[in-house]
Amino acid sequence: MANLAETPKRIVGNRTDATESILAGELGSRYIEYRKTWVSASKREIVTPFPLYIQIEHSGKCNLRCVHCIHGQENLKNEYSRGVLSMELYEKILSEASKYNCPSISFHNNDEPLLLPDLELRIAMAKKYGFIDIILVTNGTLLTKERADSLLKSGLTKINFSVDCADAETYKKVRGGDFNRVVENIDYFLSQKKKLGLKLPITRATCVLSKHTSKNMDRFQDFWGKRVDIVEFQNFQVLRGFTEHLSPENSGRDESFACNSPWQQVVIRANGDVLPCCSFYSKELVVGNVNRDTIHDIWNGEAMKRMRRELKSNNFEFNPFCKSCSETFFSVK
Repeated sequence: MANLAETPKRIVGNRTDATESILAGELGSRYIEYRKTWVSASKREIVTPFPLYIQIEHSGKCNLRCVHCIHGQENLKNEYSRGVLSMELYEKILSEASKYNCPSISFHNNDEPLLLPDLELRIAMAKKYGFIDIILVTNGTLLTKERADSLLKSGLTKINFSVDCADAETYKKVRGGDFNRVVENIDYFLSQKKKLGLKLPITRATCVLSKHTSKNMDRFQDFWGKRVDIVEFQNFQVLRGFTEHLSPENSGRDESFACNSPWQQVVIRANGDVLPCCSFYSKELVVGNVNRDTIHDIWNGEAMKRMRRELKSNNFEFNPFCKSCSETFFSVK
């Protein structure tokens, strides 16, 4: 079981010192210092002057309708469409982050980044502005050979494939797409990475442990473990009123859950809204907007300070949505 320093979603998996060694070797001393600071922030020991990690939702749109996700709920998915983050606003975000030497950025929240025709340009811009850990999360369905080739040249340090399954039947039930095409796309990406002799990006396959997938953890590990650098499993988060029926069998509320996101990151949506985390419930927790506020002021503002106090004391007088979120993660026993 991963500890608090890993993730608020309490991921379990085979993240190893070997992958961190590769990243440190390729990215140097700044990456090593960033990871040390990340661990302290993840343990809620320190609050850095600026977020260590910026997660950007460029559109809020996705081409799949996964049953456990916002986009799988007809009554909810339209709430997540915010147009596309303008290049002007994106560059404003990058510029401020560069001023504070922010080390890490990711492309994805509740959206599919490969829907962006200029994704590679946006990645290149992040590298230009000094980010060292550049992360892409994708479902892989749109990862054509052309996109794979361009992404391998773009400067990514990590690419995380959200696949959930290791067979076509379960994949159709959970994600509704073409599993064989996804495997073909990912296999091509991995073969090209090997052909080019690249150590980066580090590759990961992720499975959300729902009713449909928790029975096949060994199969998932065997199938994807032969392909990618890291295989990880994420605890299931219930969307109240929508996905309770998808909780894994023989599971229970994760009583050890302790959110550390407000010490690590912010999420920025396409309309500029700033959220303190990537939870399904975070859309109710807008703490600012980068069209009118700086990230630095939001990060050090009263809303974020109060949220950290409440999370540490487990007293949610002002933030009932944090309480709701903390009660909706289910772990497999």
